[in-house]
Order: sequence, then structure tokens, then C-alpha cells
Amino acid sequence: MDDDLRLKLKDLSASMQSRASELALPGGNTDISALMSGIAVTLEALVVIAEETRVPRSGPSLEPGEDGKVTKQ
Repeated sequence: MDDDLRLKLKDLSASMQSRASELALPGGNTDISALMSGIAVTLEALVVIAEETRVPRSGPSLEPGEDGKVTKQ
């Protein structure tokens, strides 16, 4: 994942979580608040998944074989 995209997703997640907190206050729309909070958590999870699956920049490349196991190239 591009660093710029990762930063934008983190910013969007934080702003959605902040807005969700505002909507959760008395008189706010709690349904939309819960939805926005869920979206914020999903965005954070996408960033974590992208970081976990990032291909190392150095060292051997790893490719899945026909049997699904990862082998060195």
C-alpha cells in the first residue's frame, strides 16, 4: 500500500471515529454513529492487513506454489 494512501486512510478513519462520537451524544443519530464507527474500524483493519502483507523490499521473493505453500524464488 502506498504511504500516501495509508496516511489518507488513517486520517479518514480518525475523522469518522471523531464524527461518530459526536453523533453518539444525546440527540444525535446513533444508527449512523454506529455505522461510521464500524467503517472507521474497518479502515484501520485494512491498513493493518496491508502492512502485514507488504512484500519485503530486500531478500528473496516469496511466491505461492501450486500446492499453496510459499517457496523462495
